[in-house]
Amino acid sequence: MLCAFQCEPVQVGVWDGDTIRIESRSIERVRIFNIDAPELEGKCGYEIDLAFSSKSRLAEILQGQRVQIHRQGEDRYGRTLAALSVNGRDVGDQLVREGLARTWSGRREPWCR
Repeated sequence: MLCAFQCEPVQVGVWDGDTIRIESRSIERVRIFNIDAPELEGKCGYEIDLAFSSKSRLAEILQGQRVQIHRQGEDRYGRTLAALSVNGRDVGDQLVREGLARTWSGRREPWCR
């Protein structure tokens, strides 16, 4: 269940640790605006492993939940930038607390040591 101004059942696919795909009457790609998650095609094994963990955890957090989406605009790739919350908790902050993402600093930081 996804909620913006009203709630409606939709299909949500998790692309990676900070991007989801929402399918209802149309398809919308949504980037969680306040975090940076590691890339699935990362530069080292550590980044790749963490990326898959982040993606799995995001799917687990969203699974079967009522998700609120707070749109903030679009990024340069045409994705909607938004904060997501479940049960009043910010999903991005939760991933950061769990060490599966970092707070977005305005630029990409390397994950590999």
